[in-house]
Amino acid sequence: MQLVPVAVVSVIFFLFTVIYYLQTAFTDPGILQQEKPADDENDLRSPLFKYVVIRDTSVRLKFCETCHFYRPPRTSHCSVCNRCVENFDHHCPWVNNCVGKRNYKFFFCFLSCLNLHIFLTLSLCIFRCATVQPLWSDVASLVVAVFCVLSLVPVLGLLSFHIVLIRIGLTTNERVTHKYNGSDNPFTHGCARNFLYMLCRPKPLRYEGYKELCKTKPRLALVKNKGKGYKLQDQDNVSDYSLQIENTDI
Repeated sequence: MQLVPVAVVSVIFFLFTVIYYLQTAFTDPGILQQEKPADDENDLRSPLFKYVVIRDTSVRLKFCETCHFYRPPRTSHCSVCNRCVENFDHHCPWVNNCVGKRNYKFFFCFLSCLNLHIFLTLSLCIFRCATVQPLWSDVASLVVAVFCVLSLVPVLGLLSFHIVLIRIGLTTNERVTHKYNGSDNPFTHGCARNFLYMLCRPKPLRYEGYKELCKTKPRLALVKNKGKGYKLQDQDNVSDYSLQIENTDI
């Protein structure tokens, strides 16, 4: 009877694991819709890159030849989904979906609950095996314990890796490609604020009017439109082939 509370908590974490798994798998990760290729031949001579200045750091925007627009900061094209995803982290084959701006929080909670569920289940099995003599009389508990140990090692390693990424304010894609090193990362706000922003922020908004970035217009700034995402605004102090972002929570 003394193990009943532990078993109940393990079942609760299992239910949360399933819920967060489904949210990760079926939530739009932040896919940007593809634009139609322009008919004007002059558009083919548009620069391949543009640059934005975020917290005194120049960030490169690359023109996506598949989606036909300049990718926003931290956006990358997923070769599996064939779409550009905001704050692209990686494409997860286990959930058959990209992990990005809109579902990263669910993915992190899924990993956390899964680790806790495996740990509690392992604890129950170890206690059961320790109180049963002989040991092989409870083969089911022994098999489950071995399976939990084998599962906990990679899952815990993956959770630890993402904890480090959140602490330094990077995505898996940025870490693997070495986009930012040391103090040149404009998207980090310190360990505590990074975790608070990731776990407590409201549902991310889509960009409003982002297709205008494809037209190579001078003197445009991407500013936050309260309650309606981001919009383009004329600004005189921006060069022909650069944009400035006034809000950094992208």
